[in-house]
Amino acid sequence: MNKLLIGLLIIAAGTGAFLLLRKKKNSTATNSLNKEWVIGKWKTNATPGNDSVFSKYSYDFLKEGKILRSLTDSTKADTLQYEWSKNNELIWKENAVDSTVKSYAVTKLTADTLQLQSKDSVTILFTKQN
Repeated sequence: MNKLLIGLLIIAAGTGAFLLLRKKKNSTATNSLNKEWVIGKWKTNATPGNDSVFSKYSYDFLKEGKILRSLTDSTKADTLQYEWSKNNELIWKENAVDSTVKSYAVTKLTADTLQLQSKDSVTILFTKQN
């Protein structure tokens, strides 16, 4: 009985150490996100949720935390706000004083690709425009 208990304790300690190291490795990978790559004009073909006009817009991310959202064939643009959370999530606001925000996990960010995932597992893929 004692050998069984000792064996289970060793297995539990090994599992705990594995999970701790895995979590630490993932957090360092997330912290190496190059947030400057989000700056620029983006387009998507996705229609997340019930938002059928989402793909008709282009999104211009500016350094000062603003997004200029405009219809592809229009010169008029809406101004949205964005910021980065401590967990490298992209927080999207309709305006600066808006209490309702959309939080997206950045699953991929390269010089020409931005992939976001919402809390309800909707994935949105953006491609950078020239």
